[in-house]
Amino acid sequence: MQIDFAQAVTAEAKAQAAALARATSIKTDCRTRILAVGSEATQMNIAQAGIVFTAAVLDGAPRTVALAASGLRDGDLTLAQGWKAWVAAMQTECRRAIESGEGPVWPDLPKGVADLAARF
Repeated sequence: MQIDFAQAVTAEAKAQAAALARATSIKTDCRTRILAVGSEATQMNIAQAGIVFTAAVLDGAPRTVALAASGLRDGDLTLAQGWKAWVAAMQTECRRAIESGEGPVWPDLPKGVADLAARF
């Protein structure tokens, strides 16, 4: 009887599989937390509103007209920038946690961002 050691599962293979499962779990948690604030459609709607606002301003529309055309309110652009920074911080923390082997310490969502998302 021959033993086929090519089929043996090594400790290294087990460790690699565990690391991959852990990384996948952390990435999934990160994505779930981001999407809990705003779906991909919500994020696209906010981005589109920013484009409409910018186009209106570049075409010479007063700020109030550009805001109305885009569906944005005063302060929304700052909130959108805060959201973008938060998403980047979430992704950075995701990578840090995976690389370090430590648990993630998720950054707090900036105040007002959830309200912005709810409107879009």
